[in-house]
Amino acid sequence: MQVLAQKDLKHISLLFIFSIFFPIPGWSQEHTEARTDTVQVHSIQELFSKGEFHGHVRNYFMATWNHQELSDHYANASGAEIGIRTASLHGFSLGISGLFTYNLFSSNLVAKDPLAGKRPVTERELFDLQDPDNKHDLDRLESAYIAFNSEKVQAKIGRFKFNSPLINPQDTRMKPYTVQGVQMQLPIRQHTQLVFAWLDHFSPRSVVEWGKAKNTIGIYPMGSAQDGKPGAYANRLQTKGVAIGGVVYKSPGHQFQAQGWNYWIHNITNSSYGRLLLPVNKQLQVGVEGLYQFQVGNGGHQHPDTTYFPEQQQWLAGGMISYKVCKAKMSLNYLHSGNSGRFTFPREWGREQFFATIPRGRLEGTGAADLLVIKASKVWPAGFSSELSLARAWHPAVSDYTHNKYGLVSYWSPIFDLTYQPNRQTFQGVVFRLLYVVKSSAGDELRLDQMFYNTNFHQVNFITQINF
Repeated sequence: MQVLAQKDLKHISLLFIFSIFFPIPGWSQEHTEARTDTVQVHSIQELFSKGEFHGHVRNYFMATWNHQELSDHYANASGAEIGIRTASLHGFSLGISGLFTYNLFSSNLVAKDPLAGKRPVTERELFDLQDPDNKHDLDRLESAYIAFNSEKVQAKIGRFKFNSPLINPQDTRMKPYTVQGVQMQLPIRQHTQLVFAWLDHFSPRSVVEWGKAKNTIGIYPMGSAQDGKPGAYANRLQTKGVAIGGVVYKSPGHQFQAQGWNYWIHNITNSSYGRLLLPVNKQLQVGVEGLYQFQVGNGGHQHPDTTYFPEQQQWLAGGMISYKVCKAKMSLNYLHSGNSGRFTFPREWGREQFFATIPRGRLEGTGAADLLVIKASKVWPAGFSSELSLARAWHPAVSDYTHNKYGLVSYWSPIFDLTYQPNRQTFQGVVFRLLYVVKSSAGDELRLDQMFYNTNFHQVNFITQINF
């Protein structure tokens, strides 16, 4: 890591201190929809007057120190969201929300690193990946839907957030992943629910615009094809959307949980995922998970050079064992991807949620890979909670394009995550989060220019959030 004094340490430190003590309203998308179905409504006017507003403000400061003479970067994003969910009339309600983001200050996020020839990665994700020069016009219609709720069915149509193991909001920047389509939730018996959805438009995390399914795959870096050529499938894929089916069971107290999901992406791929959580006793719990996927149609395009999902069958298997005592929990988490290809799923639609998932550590795009993570979390007095993780990833060689789409390298990654929610009534709704991530790789597998935001970096994230 470079010595910060060589890169305007005083300036960056002042900016970081400023963001801590003078948080700017920023944007968050995590909210619980109001339960307004029991409100008595007698007119259209009362749909809105008896509805409930929700919103968030968020300030996000991020700084990354890369290896040796590779450039370091920082950014501070601020913004806000406001939305309304109307009261229910005969089970029907409306929901709409919008967000905006500003670049309060940052390093030069447009210029490419002289050695790597690439722009900064994670700091740019706070704004608009498709328009790096845009610092102010970063608004987005986040949701706009019609919902119907009854004892037998809950349904939505329009733009909304969809939560599942592979397609989800994953709100760790200023804008989450959000979708357009239709979804239904059917409680079939106590503690069991069926989920069905058809999604055909998406607005990826860190993007302002909405697009059809076929046009959103490829907004993020495309890595390489299996023959080593640069990925070239952006705006060339032929797909209409994704059909999703899921079943979720949670026992009373959520001690035993089971879920299964299937994602059928038209003309591209089919992915099936399952998970079981089993209690051994009050303190000990074990879990297993697995995923299997195969090509559908031509994988997105008839020409192999521009297809998204090659002709392959790929699988993942994972496990978890956790032990709870008082307000502390320790867990050992493991994930393995088979060597028959690469686990491939559109990054633009969400982030995989496996037992071993960690910040800045995707496994998507790899095969013949392993990830082992030890986690220790604790709830402390006075509103503090913390999680300390240590991850070890084993990836195939960077030149093994059959199993390594993005040129990932094996690494160690210690992660410290601290959250503080003040207990005082005056500060209700305020949340502070400090996330510190280190990624380190030994040996000489990568050249210095290949390490840029890949490995051998330190990153600090400080988030101030107000929920209302």
